[in-house]
Amino acid sequence: MNLLKQQLLKMPKVYVHAHEEGHYERLTVEETFQFYLKLHNMDDSVETLMKAFGLEQFKKIRVNELTSGERQVLSFLKAYVQRKEAIILIEPFQNLQQVERKVLMHLIIQIQLAGKKVVLLSNNLEHLINSEGEILRLDEEGLHKMDVKEEQQEQGQGSIETIQLKIEKIPTKKNEKIILFNPPEIDYIESVEGEVFVYVAGEAYPCTLTLSELEKRLHHFGFFRCHRSYIVNLQKVREIISWTRNSYSLSLQGTGKLEVPLSRTKLSELKEIVGI
Repeated sequence: MNLLKQQLLKMPKVYVHAHEEGHYERLTVEETFQFYLKLHNMDDSVETLMKAFGLEQFKKIRVNELTSGERQVLSFLKAYVQRKEAIILIEPFQNLQQVERKVLMHLIIQIQLAGKKVVLLSNNLEHLINSEGEILRLDEEGLHKMDVKEEQQEQGQGSIETIQLKIEKIPTKKNEKIILFNPPEIDYIESVEGEVFVYVAGEAYPCTLTLSELEKRLHHFGFFRCHRSYIVNLQKVREIISWTRNSYSLSLQGTGKLEVPLSRTKLSELKEIVGI
């Protein structure tokens, strides 16, 4: 990300935004909106914009009295008012609560509707998937597109398999050791460009099985293929989160703020499974 940031900063038609940038601490939230709108000669209503940012209830509060999440959302105002052709956002959703993340996601859509390009730089694949855009990865071979598009509903899908599998252990490998996990221990499984990782208590363990093989083995243990790149243990799911009309996540219990993407095409199937 630092490499990309340094290259993008050289481009005159690009604005690069990091939420760690400073604030005018002694201004109120309302004064901050007034300042930036005037600075960029914008005619937008201060009240309407504060409401769009979810900060209208804090308009008389000084910036230095806001929580870290509220300050991060407020910092996004600098990106929102830019007249550049492209807006680059570095880890925009990091450390935000669900409500704050949803606000930012809708603001990003508004920027795109204004005809500007928006690029997110992040190490969090789940955040990028929920942004609903094209995802690229930078590695030693360069910048290339990742294959994480939603899968299409297959014709004839819906038949219920009745064969009861008796797989008791899922093999993983770490530090030259083979580690075997019981299915209930697993939180979720992720596939990134052909590499499969089993997540247990927040730690990733490489697995030689494919996502399709794991899906078949774990189906009768309450696991669900929630996205082309993810399998989740439904016993660990606490919430179904709707970010936009076509973007969803599953929040897992006992794992901090961990969320995994839920494909739009899988939503109705999940509701049927859990009876909602």
